[in-house]
Order: sequence, then C-alpha cells, then structure tokens
Amino acid sequence: MADMAILQLDKVSYEYRNKHQTVKAVNEFSYEFNQGLFYAITGKSGSGKTTLLSLMVGLDVPTEGVIKYEGKNLKDMNMDKYRREYVSLIYQDFNLFPLLTALENVMYPLKLKGQKTSEGKLLAMDKLKMVGLDESYYKRYPSMLSGGEQQRVAIARALVTGSSILLADEPTGNLDTENGNNIVSILKDLAHNDKFCVIVVTHDLEIASVADKTLSLRDGKLIL
Repeated sequence: MADMAILQLDKVSYEYRNKHQTVKAVNEFSYEFNQGLFYAITGKSGSGKTTLLSLMVGLDVPTEGVIKYEGKNLKDMNMDKYRREYVSLIYQDFNLFPLLTALENVMYPLKLKGQKTSEGKLLAMDKLKMVGLDESYYKRYPSMLSGGEQQRVAIARALVTGSSILLADEPTGNLDTENGNNIVSILKDLAHNDKFCVIVVTHDLEIASVADKTLSLRDGKLIL
C-alpha cells in the first residue's frame, strides 16, 4: 500500500523566453507522487520532461504553481539542503568522478556533509552491496567499469544521501538492453522494497511498460 504523497505539484508551469518567443516548457502540470512506487514520465523530445525533472529536483523554480515536499512549499525550504538530503538525481551519463574509485565516488556526498570517513565508508559499502557490487569493485576507477557498473555506482551514490526521492534522467540511455533491464530492476526494487519514490524520465517504452504509473507529456502538459 502506497504512503501519503511525498511530492506534490499543483498547476506548475515553467516558461522561458528567447528573442523570438516565449516557450511554456511545462504547462499547468498537477500530480502527486508517493513513496513505494516506480513512475515513468514519457514524451517526445521537447515535450518538457527534462524541464519537469529540473523543477522537481529544485534546479529551476516554477513560473507559476506550487511544488511541495511532504506538504512544505519548496519556495520556503533551503534548496541546497533539499537537493543534498531529500532528493537525488541519477544521470544518463553517470557523472562519476574519473579520479575517484567506485567507493570514493559513493562516499563523496557524505564528505560534503562532513560525515566521518569511517562511518561514510561503511554506509557507502552498504549501498554498493544494495546495487549488486561487492568489495571487488570498491577500488576500481570508472574507466575500469562497464556502463552498467558505472550506473550502479551512480545509483549507490544517490542512495547514500538518505534522500527518499530518486529522480533519473534517461538512466538506461547509454546502456545495452541487458544492463538497462538490470538498472530498471534495481530501481523498481528500491521503490517496492525500500519505499523510495522513484521517478524516471525516459524515451524507453519498455521502462514505461514495467512502471507502476506512467505519465505522458505533450507540449508540457500531462496527457491522461
């Protein structure tokens, strides 16, 4: 049974202007996201998916409407703290630090929070195990890992912050089918077994087919 809504968007719009026109990238989007569920947001390029993700992660501020985390308006929250502790973003191109080992990459957000190295190491090891990487991977640099393994490290790094919302931007976009399926299974398990709210923006209709809820965007609008 899903818990109460952790993230609420109420008539959220976002527009940007260039010399020639004003573009409404997100247009009166309203939806409630719950913990324990795996969501897919689909739509063609230019439909507003990535802008919507930026709004949910707090990188952009809505032109109109309200976004609430656990009932609190994001506008009233410390956005650095929100991004550091409550929401994590997983990228298509992994965004790992090439000169840090897998373990050091996962520990990095904890260093930013000032956590003791010994505690951070244990927590990072635990999260790497959650995504199926044992100690034989800890000392490997990103260049020594496959794409699928790099994405697992990136997911472990997202988990280590303790955030309850995992947002993923085309997380399987750079992976072959088998590795892509493995990553989707990990994200689904995190939603269903560990009660994360997992929201994936994707072109991949296979991901959409296994999601608990699939939202479609067209011209920035939610199509029901």
